[in-house]
Amino acid sequence: MGPEAVNAHKEALESQKECVIQFSSLRKRASVVVKTETGYRVYCKGAPDILMPNTNWIVLNGGNVQPIHEDSAVDKSLWKPGEVDPTDTGLGILDRTIDKFANEAFRTILMTYRDLSESEYNDLKAQNNDFAKEEDREVLEDDLTAVGIWGIQDPLREGIEQAIIECKIAGIQVIMCTGDNLQTAIAISKRAGICNEEDATNPYACTTGKAFRAKVGETL
Repeated sequence: MGPEAVNAHKEALESQKECVIQFSSLRKRASVVVKTETGYRVYCKGAPDILMPNTNWIVLNGGNVQPIHEDSAVDKSLWKPGEVDPTDTGLGILDRTIDKFANEAFRTILMTYRDLSESEYNDLKAQNNDFAKEEDREVLEDDLTAVGIWGIQDPLREGIEQAIIECKIAGIQVIMCTGDNLQTAIAISKRAGICNEEDATNPYACTTGKAFRAKVGETL
């Protein structure tokens, strides 16, 4: 596909776009609504812990869609030690996938969608201020169907490991404080030399922003 065909495809997709709900560090998700032949489709991506409470369905291997709390076979790549032919809920399979990525120092994004008929979309729009503001459109980010988990890895910047070594030599304790998944933060900390296997579970070596703020609040 050449540049002209790519641009034409982008323009065609842009013409189908109905509205957008922008990403923010507070929302930790973003959505776009596009017109389809039968109505509208909401595409929503974001932090799994934010989206999973609003997700009721999951697309399984083979393309079948089932309720997220129903059991199905677990892919062998997600088996835990000692398991043989395990089954798990769709939610459990997503959690297993997140853990697998996190242990390999990947951040994760959950991809979802929601289909609405034209009448369903118009009813929601009429009931929510005609979608005049972004917060009015957030009602669309519900009853979602999970498509999959994507892993994103940010390589350590050059010199980070040496900087950590020098901090330790100088008597400076370095901690990892994250706004993302704690397991991902622990895996990255091990690679950077902030902590080792023994002290990885020490809350003063790796912690979340929420836990850190609670701890600091206790001491003030």
